[in-house]
Amino acid sequence: MRSISIPEVSSVSDRSWIRISLTLVLAFSALSIVYVVGLEPMLYLHDAFHDIRHSTGFPCH
Repeated sequence: MRSISIPEVSSVSDRSWIRISLTLVLAFSALSIVYVVGLEPMLYLHDAFHDIRHSTGFPCH
């Protein structure tokens, strides 16, 4: 019988980079959503998100 050793794929440093990358992607996504819903001045976006702006406390008028 032969035994095959499988190298460990995931180390602690790999997981920390994944966590940092995921945090950055989520932060960018959250800031993008806040910008589009609350701060974008385009009229069609304003009309589409009008009720969301008021329910979240963003003034729009």
